[in-house]
Amino acid sequence: MNLVKKFAYTSMALMLALGISACGNNDGNVEEKNKTETSENAENKENKENKDDKKDKDAKDDEVPTLTYLNIGTPQAGTEETVSKINEYLDEKEAGYHLNLVFYDWGDYEQRLQLASSTGEDWDLAFTASWAGPYKTLVSQNALMDLTELMEGKEFVDLINPDMLKGVSVDGKVYGIPAAYPGVVAANQFVWTKSMVDKYNIDYKNIQNIDQLEPIFEEIKEKEGVQYPFGVSKDFLFAMPEPVYQVTDGVAVREEDGKLKAYNLYADDLYKEQIMKMKDYMDKGYISPSAPQVEPGTVMPENEVLLTEGEGEPGSAAIWSVAPRNEVVSNIIGDKVLISNDKATGKMISINSQTDKADLAMDFINRMFTDKNLQDMLSYGVEGKNFEYKDGKVVKHNKDSDGIDNDYDVPSFTFLCAFNRTPLEGAPGIGDEEFDKEAKEFEDKLVASPVLGFTLDESKIATEIANVQQTQSEYTINLKTGAFDESYYQEFLDKLNTAGIEKVIEEVQAQLDNWEGADK
Repeated sequence: MNLVKKFAYTSMALMLALGISACGNNDGNVEEKNKTETSENAENKENKENKDDKKDKDAKDDEVPTLTYLNIGTPQAGTEETVSKINEYLDEKEAGYHLNLVFYDWGDYEQRLQLASSTGEDWDLAFTASWAGPYKTLVSQNALMDLTELMEGKEFVDLINPDMLKGVSVDGKVYGIPAAYPGVVAANQFVWTKSMVDKYNIDYKNIQNIDQLEPIFEEIKEKEGVQYPFGVSKDFLFAMPEPVYQVTDGVAVREEDGKLKAYNLYADDLYKEQIMKMKDYMDKGYISPSAPQVEPGTVMPENEVLLTEGEGEPGSAAIWSVAPRNEVVSNIIGDKVLISNDKATGKMISINSQTDKADLAMDFINRMFTDKNLQDMLSYGVEGKNFEYKDGKVVKHNKDSDGIDNDYDVPSFTFLCAFNRTPLEGAPGIGDEEFDKEAKEFEDKLVASPVLGFTLDESKIATEIANVQQTQSEYTINLKTGAFDESYYQEFLDKLNTAGIEKVIEEVQAQLDNWEGADK
């Protein structure tokens, strides 16, 4: 939608009273008529000039190009007003373009993006990810523009971990700009309800895997009366205690004797141990039997859940602290924070390969990463309406807390640059002792995947990969949420073999051997 500025113009009065002399003076009438005609001519000329000026201004506004930016998240009633303010700001900064921000709901986004790409719909920028698009599928369909040269010399490049850029590369080319965080990537985290942590003095920072959770669940279930303390949904993160270097669905890689070895992730002992522990927790009543049906993004009330899992950066606990669950605290799962291809491609922004506004789109990306005011508007909405600044932090309006119904509540992680965003009230920010300490913990645990930058050529195994993906989609939600029995798991493994996973493993191994022997 092209937002055109509205101008108000003052109309001129066209009716003049004609004074008629009681003496019927004809010369006076002629003179009055001449005056009237002269006045009308002048007014007609001025009206014409005003109309011409308006046409010129409208034409000028119509000439301002508009960048259509497709994003994921529940559509918000306040998006239009927010975008209007953003465009005013872009005008102030003489950006030379406007923005049209379009949100598609979580469950619809991938299909809508695929449809927009395949039908030639007019869009310029889009949120992409390994799980939304998916990114590499869109690359293989030539839907995304190669940004490798276009991004050269831009300020934001220096803000992104080089390993992240390596992780998003496909055959050495960048088709999506990943999140920026100096020395940090998002980590798998346990997310705890703070009121229960405080009440029961839970030493949550030393809990690193799900095997340690049972005595805590037992206490909370018994003393607090929480029916299902482990909040699990169909998009459950299922974070492993050790890094898993996944190359394609169902096939991971580990280092053995200095060599990379491909293996069936789902048949691995570690995977089986984790799903069996989830099954045990469901059997004991710590996980709801309806977990496989719980929709993504569901926030449970504070008194109904102790623990969930999430993926986030330093300060994410404040973002997760929303009603009705309210305040939460979090800690990293395991002792490593992995930079992997999947992690790097976990959230990105890409440019349509068919756009004729690539330079403008890249300029917007650069501003989004480097202009804090723009980043705040994208993330929080309109100041004074959706949020306020207080003591250097952002206070989001909330109907439960201050009676103001916030009509622009979007997933700010999609705007990729948390370090350049004013932190929320209660959340640490860069320079705060608490934030710097948390960021240091992330950095200390950072480890790069041994297959970072490896791109699998799927041409010889495309059918098998599709079959494995289909089988995976049928079974893994139940497996990772604990809603299965052992015969179901064995059935899954058998169907993976039928789907051709062994052929995929063999091809992955062959390509890894060539990749390791090549100059990378």
